[in-house]
Amino acid sequence: MTTIQSPGRSPAPVDHRGLDVLNLDECLLRIASRPMGRVAFRDKGEVIVLPVNHVIDESTIAFRTRWDSSLAATVNHESVTFRVDHYDPLQHTGWSVLVRGAADTVSDPAVCARFEELLDVPWEGHPEETFWTAIRLQEVSGRELASSRSECGCC
Repeated sequence: MTTIQSPGRSPAPVDHRGLDVLNLDECLLRIASRPMGRVAFRDKGEVIVLPVNHVIDESTIAFRTRWDSSLAATVNHESVTFRVDHYDPLQHTGWSVLVRGAADTVSDPAVCARFEELLDVPWEGHPEETFWTAIRLQEVSGRELASSRSECGCC
C-alpha cells in the first residue's frame, strides 16, 4: 500500500487514489457503528458472501449462525473475509473496512453471554439452533472518502 500526505489536509495518510487510510482503532470503531456486515468464505469451491448481524468486543468480531448453515461447515480455523461499509450519497462521504482472519466456533458460555449482551438486533429463530463464531483478526484495512474529494471530481 502506498501512502502520501495530501497538502492542506490533516496528517492522516492517504492511499494512491487519495482516500484516507484508517488506522486500526478507526476501523474497529466503524465496524462497531454498523450492526450488519458481510462475511465471505469458501464453500465447495465457490466463494459465498452472506450478511450477518455482528458484534465487536475489543478486537474480536463475532456473529451468530445456525448449525445447519453452509457457513457452519466452514468456520473452524478457516480463512474468512469480513466487510462493513457505509456511503452517504447526499454528503458524498463514505468508508469501507475489510478484515481478513480465521473463524472459530466460540464454546465458552461466558464469552457467548457477553456477545449476546452486545447484540443490538435480536436473533430471529431459535437460539439453541445457533452458535457464535469469532474472527481472529489477521489483517484489517480501511479507507474513507471525504466530501472534499468528491467535490473536486477526483474520485
